Amino acid sequence: MTRLITVLLIFLFAPLAWGQTGKPSSAAELAAYSGTDRERILLDGAKREGKVVWYTTLAAEQNKQIAGAFETKYPGIKVDTFRTGSSALTQRLLTEAAAKRHLADAIETTLPGLLTFRDNQLLLPYTSPHLAGFPDDAKEKAPKNLVYWTHARVLHRLRLQ
Repeated sequence: MTRLITVLLIFLFAPLAWGQTGKPSSAAELAAYSGTDRERILLDGAKREGKVVWYTTLAAEQNKQIAGAFETKYPGIKVDTFRTGSSALTQRLLTEAAAKRHLADAIETTLPGLLTFRDNQLLLPYTSPHLAGFPDDAKEKAPKNLVYWTHARVLHRLRLQ
């Protein structure tokens, strides 16, 4: 089900306990971190926060299914979903950024919105061991072998043909 979405991570699991020796000490370092304890660090931070804020343009039924699957896999972490159209979502994120209020942890939207966020330097390039499951042309490449987002909806449609 999660392969139905185009995921863009602005920042995943915000206020983590950083500063440990040899561990990520900033949001950018965490996003680029590829240590074997990466998932545990992310999960520990998310549990402390208690929620993931997800902005999406998916239909209500689809985003409820994805949020439910996430909450089942990660008990104790609620998905706080904000759903709207792509233009309104883009405007909301631009307004929040101008106010220096970065509330979204993850975003699913259309390509024009993603390009706007990238061009306005609102995206935090990231890595994940799960990226290996995506072909190179499904990843929007960022500097230092990181990505800005993946095109999962396109992959799903191609697999159906």
